[in-house]
Amino acid sequence: MEAKPLKENSIPWWMRIKVHFLLFGIAMSILPLFFLGYLGFTSVRQNLQMDIYEQNFNQVSVLAHEIQDAIATVESSLNFTKPTTARALTGDEETPRQLILETLLQKEPALKELKVYDSNSRSIAHLRRLAEGLPDSAASGPEHAFSAEPPLPAEPPLPAEPLLPTKPLLPAAPFLSPGTPLAAESSAAISDLYFSPEGQPEIRLTVAVQDPVEGKLLGYLQGTIDLTTMISRYFNFQLDEGKYVFLVDRSGTLIGQTDPALPGHQEALRQAPAVQSFMAGEAFSTGSDYKNYAGAHVIGAFAAMDTPNWGVFIEQPAHEANKPIFELALRLIMIAILIMALVMIISISFGLKVVHPIENLESQVRQIIRTGDLESHIPIESWDEIGRLVKSFNQLLNSLDEKNENLKNEKKLLTTVVDGVDAGMVLLNSETKILWWNAKFAQWFGQELANLPCEQVIAGPGTEGILLENGRTISVFLQGERRHFRQMYYELSPDNLENASYLLLLDDVTQEVEMEARMIETDKMAAIGLLASGVAHEINNPLAVVAAYSEDLLDRLDEEDAAPSQEEIKLGFKTVLEQIVRCKQITAQLLGFARKRDSGSDLIDIGIASAQTLGLLEHKARQKHLHLHFQGEDSLFALGNENEWQQVVLNLVTNALDASAEEGIVELRSYREGPKIQFIIQDYGEGIPQDHLKKVFDPFFTTKSLGQGTGLGLYVSYGIIAKMHGEMILESTEGQGTKVTISLPFHEAGEQSP
Repeated sequence: MEAKPLKENSIPWWMRIKVHFLLFGIAMSILPLFFLGYLGFTSVRQNLQMDIYEQNFNQVSVLAHEIQDAIATVESSLNFTKPTTARALTGDEETPRQLILETLLQKEPALKELKVYDSNSRSIAHLRRLAEGLPDSAASGPEHAFSAEPPLPAEPPLPAEPLLPTKPLLPAAPFLSPGTPLAAESSAAISDLYFSPEGQPEIRLTVAVQDPVEGKLLGYLQGTIDLTTMISRYFNFQLDEGKYVFLVDRSGTLIGQTDPALPGHQEALRQAPAVQSFMAGEAFSTGSDYKNYAGAHVIGAFAAMDTPNWGVFIEQPAHEANKPIFELALRLIMIAILIMALVMIISISFGLKVVHPIENLESQVRQIIRTGDLESHIPIESWDEIGRLVKSFNQLLNSLDEKNENLKNEKKLLTTVVDGVDAGMVLLNSETKILWWNAKFAQWFGQELANLPCEQVIAGPGTEGILLENGRTISVFLQGERRHFRQMYYELSPDNLENASYLLLLDDVTQEVEMEARMIETDKMAAIGLLASGVAHEINNPLAVVAAYSEDLLDRLDEEDAAPSQEEIKLGFKTVLEQIVRCKQITAQLLGFARKRDSGSDLIDIGIASAQTLGLLEHKARQKHLHLHFQGEDSLFALGNENEWQQVVLNLVTNALDASAEEGIVELRSYREGPKIQFIIQDYGEGIPQDHLKKVFDPFFTTKSLGQGTGLGLYVSYGIIAKMHGEMILESTEGQGTKVTISLPFHEAGEQSP
């Protein structure tokens, strides 16, 4: 079969080498950069985030310390006043006390008001700051910047402002409010957060005033701290874009902030994760991501103060905090794009340089396939691997050219041999249709045979079948003449180009079959000649009876006194008729055996056919005083020719009778054994010498005297049994007898012959 030429551009674009080079270059530029960039970006991102967290935490930590230090400074100022001015603060003179209080308000801007109580917690002085800024000391006076209130009654009312217990400052001191005495050993106490009527957050710091000499409790000094004023001094520093700071207590109440929108979201502020953590008792958070009061994603940190127990928070929108990360990612992407573009250009250039000679080689190969010119050569453009590939391909072309010439010569020789063989050859597909045939097959069955069923081509009058089994001989009428063919067929491997399944060989064996038929007929005639004397004697006996009865009747009819009666005449004719019928049966058996019949096959009953043959040998057995014992099962059907089977039985029993001594026995048995019929002939005669056993089936070999045998009996019998697809085994021991076993395939009665 001729190979189909390659189509131009038959390879899809995604399978071409240049595309593979391009994809490989892109992959090698993207994947390493992607992994390296991802690892680098992740590392830098983590470092930047840690820097952001650290910066935020440092800021809130500094603010927490500064605010705590500011409150501690106020407390120190109040405590510093006690030893030097204790008696003046709690004495009866108003002017020194007023001067001391004004000095404290000038020194500490965060103090909003000061109050002095006696030892019984009765208010004796009260000074409030009136303005944010104070004039210089020369031009200022209490009437300008401060407002003095008259002394309180002996039992002062409880203050209107809420005073909640808190943790004491520096030296531990219990909470102190008007009406609650302070222990002499305590130095200061701080109130909880509360808000003024104007809404400003405030706390009160109370210290005990003691006599510096006697250590006696003289009274109390209480200062109100305006937290807004204090916190504003520390919150007014430069913050990054979008960053804001706020201060809350442990209940989550907002104290101060840099974001104006924060006071309106007090409850949402308490729900923030950082505030929740602070309210749960945590001391600090170095940084975390969460949603703030407005639902925006922020990065926040906080630090808790020891006294008072407040927390300073700093928050920044995540997108603002991550701007350096995004800028870094953008720079990395731009660099990666530039590198990928450069790698792609290099890959395309390199791919085209590598692919060009390969495409040129492909084009030259297509040209060779299209023209079939194996003598042409492809020019070598380089001496690299591709150049060596071209050189090897040219060597391959030379080798293919030589092999092609050899194949052509071998094809011619094979064609000559196949056409010269005196046998028909035909290739068949799986459906036994003809694919190819040789000249001899065409001579027998015609030229136009392609795709015809083989049986239809070979079938004709007298055809007995085709493709039955190897070695089977079939008979076909060709041009009015019967021809005999022996068939052999072979299964082929399924990977052949013609998709052939079988090779059928038909060998003309017409002369061989006719020769075998003549040989069988010769053996039959020889057997009939040997039976002639016995048959003649068998006929003489009934003829003698006929002659005796006829002569007696004629004599008595001539005598009037002894004339036979009507009954005697009937009895005589009846006897004569019986003897004539007996003669007719004997001659019929002999004629039936001698008659030439058709060589076809049919179902035969082994028992009946064998019994009829034994009838011809009864006289010979009686002559030698031998006994024939036949024991067989009924309905043992085999496929064959009845006349040929009888000839086998006749030859084998005749040999057994000739080899047996007088008063001997010849046994015949037939029975079924599985799918086989076993037919056994056993004699107890002289046997066959061991050196003759190998020759008994050779034609014309005989151990009988001249004129007693032809040497064809066993040879012909063996051929007939083989034609019936059976086996014949001869076993003999010299001086003990011979046993012949015939095995034939069993067929059910009425079964169609193939």
